[in-house]
Amino acid sequence: MRRVLNIAALAALAAATVTACSGSGSETEYGKNLTGEPIGLSLIASGPGPIYQPELVKAARAAVNAVNDAGGVKPGGGGSARPLKLVECEASTVTDPNAATKCAREAIAEKVVAGIGKYVSSDAVVQAFQGARIPLVGTMVMTGQDFTNPASFPIVGGSPVLAAGTGVALQQAGAKTVAVVTGDSPSGRLVPQYVKALLAAPGDLKGAYYLPFDASADLTSHFGQIAAARPDGVALLASTDVTSKTIVGLRQAGYQGKIAVVATAVSEASLAKTGGAGEGTVVVSDYDAVTSTGNPKIKQFLDETAKYGDGRIEGTEFALNAWASVHLVADRLNGLSEINGAALTKSLEGSKVSLGIAPDFTYGTPNFLKLPRIPRTTVQFQTVRGGKIMLQPGGRFVDLGQLAKQ
Repeated sequence: MRRVLNIAALAALAAATVTACSGSGSETEYGKNLTGEPIGLSLIASGPGPIYQPELVKAARAAVNAVNDAGGVKPGGGGSARPLKLVECEASTVTDPNAATKCAREAIAEKVVAGIGKYVSSDAVVQAFQGARIPLVGTMVMTGQDFTNPASFPIVGGSPVLAAGTGVALQQAGAKTVAVVTGDSPSGRLVPQYVKALLAAPGDLKGAYYLPFDASADLTSHFGQIAAARPDGVALLASTDVTSKTIVGLRQAGYQGKIAVVATAVSEASLAKTGGAGEGTVVVSDYDAVTSTGNPKIKQFLDETAKYGDGRIEGTEFALNAWASVHLVADRLNGLSEINGAALTKSLEGSKVSLGIAPDFTYGTPNFLKLPRIPRTTVQFQTVRGGKIMLQPGGRFVDLGQLAKQ
């Protein structure tokens, strides 16, 4: 019998980052010919630092530009088409723990109708948007409020689902025993139970290893210890830089087993650093691989980010999430007689969502995690080949909820 993950622990998985804010709203050149009142969308993201993902901001801009170039949002009952306006705020350092909340207050003051792709660890941000009756669509789930607050409308299962998926991916790839390698933090100490929850048997977990967060630390002894334990597979859950460093370090230490990582921790740039050591790494993703260009929606993402983006945009999980969130909001706003946060929330709650880059889902469907705002527990297993993340041969999306019932 597969075990259900501890709910309280799930909420703490990614809640280890305190942020501060900088940035301001920005308008897009493609909405200038639309005469209706601009519709504000808030994007609050972690700024420069260990978890900085600038591609998500660029992807959101590209999606806003594409929507506006295609005619904007058309209100129900007639009236002028309205352009989308992205209100950006980057939360960049730990010097001001209230910075993310300031970002939220600024966005609410600008009368945004939705937050899209939120990527900061702050319960206060979610509560502020809830109080203003503004939904957070496509939020990267990081805190307890992301998992449970009625204002939260993520389009992925988040870190707990990806973590659980690494163990499944390794065992489906032939690994019997699995070791967990992650950061030495309170949330990192919880990771082994997520991986262990969906292993074929509890005894298949062969140790947990915690790496220091100090970027200058010599991790050679850690890598040697892991290699000496000889697990069949390593579930590696860390930041992008640490992920690259660990893959290389394990191979140099003689480890020859399988390695699985989460898609939020790899990119083309990080794979370039990893080089040949990264070949064959298993990647657990919330979305179709951006190299799956036979998918029309992946092609649309690549075309729009190339045409409307602010410079070259890496096709990462963060970029796909932000891009898809903008398009989901724009689709739901089209035809609404009232365009505001409350009306958008009503259109989302309990509705079926078709993203095209992941399996369809319905908001409010119960899941094995027993977290009300997690919309789906589907992941895709991918592989690094030639420095690129590719769909595994015969690959498909796996519903971890179905495995939990076995």
